Amino acid sequence: MLSLFATTAVLLSSEPAEVKAEVEPVVQAEAAELAVTPAAPLVTSEGELAGAEEAHPFFGVQGDVGLPDGAGASLLVMPVSWMRLHVGGLATLSGSGARAGVTLLAFPKSGVRPILGVEGGYAFSGSATWIPYLGTLPVLSHALEQVSYGWGSAHVGFELGSPHFAIVLRGGLSYVDLTFAGPRVDVGGATLSASSMTLRGVIPSARAGLMIAF
Repeated sequence: MLSLFATTAVLLSSEPAEVKAEVEPVVQAEAAELAVTPAAPLVTSEGELAGAEEAHPFFGVQGDVGLPDGAGASLLVMPVSWMRLHVGGLATLSGSGARAGVTLLAFPKSGVRPILGVEGGYAFSGSATWIPYLGTLPVLSHALEQVSYGWGSAHVGFELGSPHFAIVLRGGLSYVDLTFAGPRVDVGGATLSASSMTLRGVIPSARAGLMIAF
């Protein structure tokens, strides 16, 4: 009987140690797992990582109207956020044309971005007799039948909007080389004419348009 009591007392005294020995490794393992588990990144409702820098658009299109360009549509390429290269076609005073240039931007991620740009263009030979009043003058009607001109412009201005959609306003100076058919004048029954005439000079220029980038 005494041996039974002694055995029971030994088992009861050793059981807490075994439970403690089983609990301690489990608690330590859970603490180690919590220590090494990285925090999950924050994700916005659009599925983008919070705090991640937004990539600048690389391609875009632009439509505008102005002088001496006329109305134009251009393809934009943006190798870096502060530079835009453009090339496109034009509907000019005499028909069609083409232009190309580069624009530099200050504060490219802000809502108002100052810009500085240079470009060159050429309007192919065509008729400008449709211009009101000028096309009806006898001295100029023949000269406006063949008009072509090239130009180089330097502009400053602003972009208003996001890097993906903006209103573009710019103005500055343009050097224009204008060639047109020589005037024809009747004097005393004789007709005096010149093969062609050229005018060159610096004039004010401006342009306004919309830009979409993606």
